[in-house]
Amino acid sequence: MAKKYYRLLLGIGLAAQLQAADISGTEHAAVDELATAAADLQRTVAAAISQFEQRSRRDWAYRIERYENEEGDISSSIELYEPANAPDSQWQLLSINGRTPDKKLQRKFAAAKQQQAKEVGQQNFSVKLSELIQLDSLQLTFDSPQHLQASFGVYLSQLGEDVSKKLQGSLRFDKQQHYIDSIEISNTAHFSPLFSANISEFNLTLRFIKIDSAILPQQQQMKMKGTFAFFTQIDEVSTDTFSDYRYVGGGKVSD
Repeated sequence: MAKKYYRLLLGIGLAAQLQAADISGTEHAAVDELATAAADLQRTVAAAISQFEQRSRRDWAYRIERYENEEGDISSSIELYEPANAPDSQWQLLSINGRTPDKKLQRKFAAAKQQQAKEVGQQNFSVKLSELIQLDSLQLTFDSPQHLQASFGVYLSQLGEDVSKKLQGSLRFDKQQHYIDSIEISNTAHFSPLFSANISEFNLTLRFIKIDSAILPQQQQMKMKGTFAFFTQIDEVSTDTFSDYRYVGGGKVSD
């Protein structure tokens, strides 16, 4: 009788070991699958970033409409960029606060833009996506036949590492046209970008369009609230909208 129970217990033990082994194998397969999916996501986003950053802004003429609201003080402008023109006339100020600027203001604007180009260069965009999006932090949050969405850790060189840790990003990738069509950055905690400033709400939204094979900025919107020097309220909204793109580079757009 004792041997019978021993064989029964032994059989149960072997069955439990086999079941544990099966579960362990399933877990390993799941981990491998997740690792593969994460690597695929990183490759997809890295390729999309490279495609965007490789296209020089100097290949395109375009129009920018700017809007700013700082604590109720509203300003706006319409600007035109023509890279084929001489350096001192590449930028034109078409409108300032709803009015046509005089020649003196137009010259002053063009000179300021020319100086800015010398200092920072004609970059594709004011934010470098390869720095902004920390690829190793990407996590898939939504997936459909048309789009995927992913969250990521943020780094903004203008704000520094400590402030960047208090920001969280998300992006949407268009699966049909294979490009990132929007990015959103928001804060997860109060932060201080400079002495005596405390930002309680921060949101940066970047939108892109695809023209032929080129990925180009469509809109950049920023909202920010907080205080400065303890008493002054910060309540800012700014929007830059890009339109009327025209290719002026050499060769084809798809090159």
